[in-house]
Amino acid sequence: MENSTSYNLQSVTKRSLGSSLFECVTIDSQNREAHELSAITPSQLVVIQAGAICICLQGSGNFVINNTSYHVGKGSMITILPNTIVGNIDSTDDFVGYIVGVNTNYLAVMQMNDMVKSYVNIMNNPVLALTEEQVNKIIELGEMLKRKREDSEHPFCQEICKALLSVLCYEIYAIYRQNIRFDLQPRTRQGALCQEFLALVEKHAIEHRDMGFYADKLCITPKYLSVVIKKISGYSPAEWLNRKVILYAKTLLTNSDMTVQQISAELHFPNPSFFGQYFKRHEGITPKQYRNQNRKS
Repeated sequence: MENSTSYNLQSVTKRSLGSSLFECVTIDSQNREAHELSAITPSQLVVIQAGAICICLQGSGNFVINNTSYHVGKGSMITILPNTIVGNIDSTDDFVGYIVGVNTNYLAVMQMNDMVKSYVNIMNNPVLALTEEQVNKIIELGEMLKRKREDSEHPFCQEICKALLSVLCYEIYAIYRQNIRFDLQPRTRQGALCQEFLALVEKHAIEHRDMGFYADKLCITPKYLSVVIKKISGYSPAEWLNRKVILYAKTLLTNSDMTVQQISAELHFPNPSFFGQYFKRHEGITPKQYRNQNRKS
């Protein structure tokens, strides 16, 4: 039976990156402890707060992203958007991956409107098969970034790094445009509003669950927001928000030592009782019952 090693991307987070603009690192079964970006925490779900990609250069693995399982092999690229839940990465001993993690502070100020409009489509297709040329191009840009950062005495080091990161992001976006078989650009204003709303949900669902917040962000009325989202996606805005909040709640209940009271506060509920009622309304059981049934040993 083939031996396996468990990996996850827990260290590719805003906290790990600190004030760094980006990190690029190669991980494998031999040197995986050599860098904070490849820390091992088996069988643990993690909320990734940075933007990241991981290209499988050798071997294969299985992982879970937002409760969906994926298999990756040589040449596969995993794209992780900020506030994505990743876990249970189980890779073969010969696994080699190349990771680029980008600080969310940088992503927030990037002027890449087309990519923002396609946020949800990228989120729903986190794994793509790359050609050898595409893999080499991304690694080449990553290595250029590392070399430029080491040239700290250059008067425009940060500016050049940001420019190279923009090039890298556009290369990744181009790969999506070339590979995904549906139109990434919404054909209607309502389609664009739906994608913009879902992108906002990914970013703000934990802190904001009132329709007024999202309507204000989109410069429309809450009533119109509800009509558009239901028409385009088949689900109401509240259903999308609840889906995200419950996903975070389940993650904390099964993969953390936080008490229900602490989780309630973390998810911005007014009190544990309200959180418990909310969770039971959507899952049919209390948070404690869910934890007892699903807690990993």
